[in-house]
Amino acid sequence: MLIDPFHANWLTDLTAHHASLPPGAGVHLLIDGAFRPGLFRELDKKPLLLFESLPGCSEETRDVSPFVLKFEPTDHSLRRVLSRSDGFPMVSAITTFETAERLAERLAAWCVVEADGQRFNFRFSDTRRLPDIFGVLTNQQRIEIAGNAIGWRYIGRDGKWSEIPYEPHADEFPITARAKLDAGQFKRLISDSEPDEMWARLEYRGGTTHLPASQRHALLPSALSLARERKIDGDDTILWCAACLSMNTTNDLAALRGHFATWMTDNVRTNDDDSPTTA
Repeated sequence: MLIDPFHANWLTDLTAHHASLPPGAGVHLLIDGAFRPGLFRELDKKPLLLFESLPGCSEETRDVSPFVLKFEPTDHSLRRVLSRSDGFPMVSAITTFETAERLAERLAAWCVVEADGQRFNFRFSDTRRLPDIFGVLTNQQRIEIAGNAIGWRYIGRDGKWSEIPYEPHADEFPITARAKLDAGQFKRLISDSEPDEMWARLEYRGGTTHLPASQRHALLPSALSLARERKIDGDDTILWCAACLSMNTTNDLAALRGHFATWMTDNVRTNDDDSPTTA
């Protein structure tokens, strides 16, 4: 699993939230289809696929597209689809006065973003990325992507509902004409994704851990920070991160420094140029 199992009452909480909506508001689900390709086909009602507006959109592209649909507590096919999302960072619930169609159009404009002279897939529907993304956006960009939403909830790494700190705006806002990040924003997002990328590399090498996904992610940023502090890189960094996960150690940097000294003695030798190398 990429995040912790969903909390037992997560769907009950969503239903209760839906029941308490102010007049005129609705809850629209944003689901990242990349984690369950073709999942939208299991719905009784056709959702709004965000990638359909992209040039050359194919059936394969549709299968991995994020999609938007209005939350209806009595929709049994939707409940089945949501149950298959358990353990994946793919469910957001946006409370807004906009229609699902207008919200989907707004979000679709942010699916591809220009940054540092390149265009890339902006994975705001991946709830692991979502808090970091909102953290780097300017206030104007947050308004453009969320519109007049009065709440943006998502299933976090701990399997529970979390809320994006977003100040609601009552006015209508235009759809983004050209989604763009500056170099600083792009650099921060690359840095924020490093722990997840490290875990992907460890998994590819057959790495395992008994830590829940949320604790694993809390530990890896500290392990990577210490690797930079002690000037190790490449395979040594990967081996050090694997060791941290196998020790099930704390993410406290002071405690990690003690573990690092022992690990260096046992696993790493120093070349003539003083660069650490795996023995």
